[in-house]
Amino acid sequence: MKNPYRVFHRTCSQLAKQISIVLVHPEQPGNIGSIARALSNMGIDGHFCVIGQSDIITEESYKFAKHAKDRLTEIQFFETLKDSLSFLRDENTAHKILSFAATARIGSANRPHPTRVREAVQRGVTKLQSQEIDNLVFVFGPESSGLTNEDIALCDWVVTIPSLQQYRSLNLAQSVLIFCYEANMALLDGWEAMERPKPSSKEKLVEHMLQVAETVGFILPGDPFKMRPKLEEIFSQLPSHIKDIKTLHGLLDQVRRSVIKGAPDVKGRYRKVLEKED
Repeated sequence: MKNPYRVFHRTCSQLAKQISIVLVHPEQPGNIGSIARALSNMGIDGHFCVIGQSDIITEESYKFAKHAKDRLTEIQFFETLKDSLSFLRDENTAHKILSFAATARIGSANRPHPTRVREAVQRGVTKLQSQEIDNLVFVFGPESSGLTNEDIALCDWVVTIPSLQQYRSLNLAQSVLIFCYEANMALLDGWEAMERPKPSSKEKLVEHMLQVAETVGFILPGDPFKMRPKLEEIFSQLPSHIKDIKTLHGLLDQVRRSVIKGAPDVKGRYRKVLEKED
């Protein structure tokens, strides 16, 4: 008989290999060493990518890495954030990734309102467990200025670490550690990870609504306008229990059928009513 703890541990270890980080033009070599240490502390074993030149790795980096010096030798360097995300997406195998832009700034007209790190990471890990995505990616900007609006536009979700309004800026290595801690906790959160739980009635309804949004063209292929995460955020506010939910599923099914058919697709008892009127 298989040891359930070992099965659970292997599951977590495999998923941890599917969580990667990207540092966009980091400025302090010591921070990179501390980040390597944080990745090892939390068991996050995916790709470690840096946008910039390899000379950012110095003796100070190795000093701060402590026992995690090997992670520094595994860093992959890219010229742009777009290049690194394309690599992680692996267009040859059509990997699906979910990328988080880490920021301390609040939303604006050019910068979507961020989701808190705990909620975002839990949702991201759930998508990994359900195989909806193949890689979860955390993206961090330079220490002095953070991610630009252009960088954020390349990512799927905008995520922030809650902190005091008077002093929102965190050290880069500390930010990465918090993201990795939340990912580790999400992976270890109960034995449910051993067997993927059946989706709740609310989750089924949300997925059904997203399918309809794709069918009618509100979510375009590749989701260039990031409509899927926006809708997910809106639908997440639905109550956990919805009375007579089957009626909503029936409505959504009929909308999809009618769009595909190009005309109202009436079936069941409704068709009989129309036939009587004729």
